[in-house]
Amino acid sequence: MKSKLLLLIGLVFCINGFSQKLEKELYSPTWESLDSHKMPKWYDDAKIGLSMHWGVYSVPAWGPRENGTSYAEWYGWIMHEKGNPTVEYHKDHYGVKTYDDFIPKWKAESFKPDEWASFAKNMGAKYIFITSKHHDGFCLWPTNYTDRNAMKMGPKKDLLAQFFTAGRKQDLKVGLYYSLYEWFNPLYTGIDIPYAGFKKVNNYVDDFMIPQIKELIDLYHPDFFYFDGEWDHPESFWKMKEVVAYYYNQAQKRNQEVFVNDRFGKDERGKHGDLYNVEYSSEKGNEGLLSHKWSYWQGIAKTFGYNQDTDAEDCLSSKQFIDKVIMGVAQNGNFDINVGPTAAGIIPDYEQYPLLQLGRWLKVNGEAIYGTGVWKVQHEGDGFFTSKNENIYAIFLKWQGEEFRLKSVRPIEGSKITMLGVSGELKWTWNEDNGLTIFYPRQKARPTACSYAWSFKIKVK
Repeated sequence: MKSKLLLLIGLVFCINGFSQKLEKELYSPTWESLDSHKMPKWYDDAKIGLSMHWGVYSVPAWGPRENGTSYAEWYGWIMHEKGNPTVEYHKDHYGVKTYDDFIPKWKAESFKPDEWASFAKNMGAKYIFITSKHHDGFCLWPTNYTDRNAMKMGPKKDLLAQFFTAGRKQDLKVGLYYSLYEWFNPLYTGIDIPYAGFKKVNNYVDDFMIPQIKELIDLYHPDFFYFDGEWDHPESFWKMKEVVAYYYNQAQKRNQEVFVNDRFGKDERGKHGDLYNVEYSSEKGNEGLLSHKWSYWQGIAKTFGYNQDTDAEDCLSSKQFIDKVIMGVAQNGNFDINVGPTAAGIIPDYEQYPLLQLGRWLKVNGEAIYGTGVWKVQHEGDGFFTSKNENIYAIFLKWQGEEFRLKSVRPIEGSKITMLGVSGELKWTWNEDNGLTIFYPRQKARPTACSYAWSFKIKVK
């Protein structure tokens, strides 16, 4: 009896150990293993997200607008860049002050994460993410690996914890941006200069960067990561396969569906990762982008971080944003819209207005965006297509008058065609020569709630 009991106990331990091993090794640090990971359906269905660049750079909050993009979050770098207007700007406004002199001035005194999350919800976003650490090396959480963080300096609070709590209260997925490199960290550069909060360890990647990312994973369980700052070195230097395998395996244990972008090392973009990022340009530039999930990522103005010199002419209009959402979704993309809060924590009105208009449009037309897939044709003239179940949605960027024409769409016989936000069915005809014609009666009021683009629901199978 005793031997049988011991055998049973041994068998339990063996099975338990084996299952733990399987769980632990579900993803290994190889491209073959990591490439088998699937993009979560929730992200593909979500279509629209809100990102936020917020940090010490929000204090000087300036970048030269004449350069096309004014990346104010790069202030700490370009204030030293010979020939850049920021050098003179800094000298005129701050004299000999260093970038780290801005840290105590970042108070985040008006930070209201619940309002941020409500804003994201109202603009139609299904997920949000924020800069946990940008290239300046300042961390928005109480990391154990440097005192250069928002709990020890500046705001004196765990900004990420509040951000995650507020977002998840609104049923939003919450993720993080993380920069692999830091401009002036002596561990990374090998140059011993004053660096606020610096803690000396042996190796930047092994003893600092990787432990920090794992710390973020274990503390906040982010739903996704947008990595950046990878371009100086190949993936083998950063050891990102190890990082991503750890992230996937930890998420698997929690039954959490997560994803990462494609920024793992020099010349690695568009090769691996669940998501390909495209910044400020919709030029796809490679054959796989339509079949591989991608996101179009940009700010409302020509910057990610807050630029106090932003002018109205720098900002995309509500119409421009809505058009970009439609075009991106029709081509298998998501649209990640960025805002740059002020140092106090206020999202500027010029960023709020167009996004709230997007939310207003989505309340009527969201059916043609959320949860849709690509159709066999992405667009025809001013019309862009999405699909869901037996229907396609033809979304017109311009009002066509009394007749909306499409040659690439043939409804099934007896199909009921409607315009989202408008009651009743619309008459239509189809023939070999002209294709589909949808008639919008002159006496029927033009839907003001859809005044940026117009969506038709058409049964095609």
